[in-house]
Amino acid sequence: MNTQALGVEHYLAGMRAALDDLPPHEVAEIMEDVEAHVAELSTELGENETIEQRLGSPEQYAQELRQAAGYPPRTERLPVTTKSGRLTRPRVAAWGLAIATGITLLVAASTLREPVFLLLLPAVILVLSLVLVHDRGPAQAEIMDLPETRRIQQWLTPEEGTPAERAITYLKSLQPAWWLARAGLLGLGAVLLAGRDIPGFLFIAAIAVISVFAGPRAKVDRRWLWFSLPASALAVGLLFQVVDVAANNLAYNTSRQSYPVPSVETYENIYVQDENGKWLTNVLLYDQDGNPINASRQYYGCRGSDPEPMIPANRYPRPKIDYENGTCYTVAPSVSAPSSTPDTPPSSSGSAPSSSVAPTSVSPSK
Repeated sequence: MNTQALGVEHYLAGMRAALDDLPPHEVAEIMEDVEAHVAELSTELGENETIEQRLGSPEQYAQELRQAAGYPPRTERLPVTTKSGRLTRPRVAAWGLAIATGITLLVAASTLREPVFLLLLPAVILVLSLVLVHDRGPAQAEIMDLPETRRIQQWLTPEEGTPAERAITYLKSLQPAWWLARAGLLGLGAVLLAGRDIPGFLFIAAIAVISVFAGPRAKVDRRWLWFSLPASALAVGLLFQVVDVAANNLAYNTSRQSYPVPSVETYENIYVQDENGKWLTNVLLYDQDGNPINASRQYYGCRGSDPEPMIPANRYPRPKIDYENGTCYTVAPSVSAPSSTPDTPPSSSGSAPSSSVAPTSVSPSK
């Protein structure tokens, strides 16, 4: 904050102190016009000129405004009925803003899973709380004077020259960038809702557009905080969702890469023995669902050129298909396993065949 701005804030604070015997809403009405006038006047001052030289001391200027408005001379602070209890209108409005902002953050953090209409709850709280203080002017001096608000201001205003002060100053300089990033995050949230929640899409998209203008306006008119702060909470919640989804996808892809792809072994033929070691022919194989095994086609064989009918593709052992002079012939399969098959125990009726030539000319259909 430059020296000129500090001078304006100091002058306005002195005026509020000189008018603090009046009801808060009347002070707010007076200060609403004065703040703009003093700010404009400060830009017209010469190099060595001060606001006090133009308007007089804050107390004198406040006394002039008091007389012009018909208020009595300053006395002890007048009792104000709106502050007789703890639940004053400014305090209710401030806490309504805080609660609605927190609810918005929680809903936004799960907005991909929860209905977006849950955002209507913080929206109602924001509207009702803003109505309580909307007539107090853009400065919202009563809210800024609350003890809890002052503590937040002190926490955000560390001693000059400290690392905390430099960090906060740097973060404040990034506000314009955050306003654009906030609109981008809200736009992303609207896109994610476009396919499944049209009202939610329109609602979030409208907030994204208005948020671009709300940031700068909130610096001069504190009433825009009732939109800007919840919009920021909504954007942060959506950012949490984006990070969570990205982390889950990364973990899933990493886990997939850690497991090798199982290899599928294929067979050209299958030979079957019974319990006595006898080789079987014309065996039909099916899986647990009753589907033929290795039978992508229903039948195969030499159609039209061989008197033998078409053979089911799941019948094993499969025959050999030979071609001679362009003519297809189906050769009956061997009744014994190929020579590479391990020795099998002898059958009760005799020894198992030791070897034979396996049919290899045609692969089974997949």
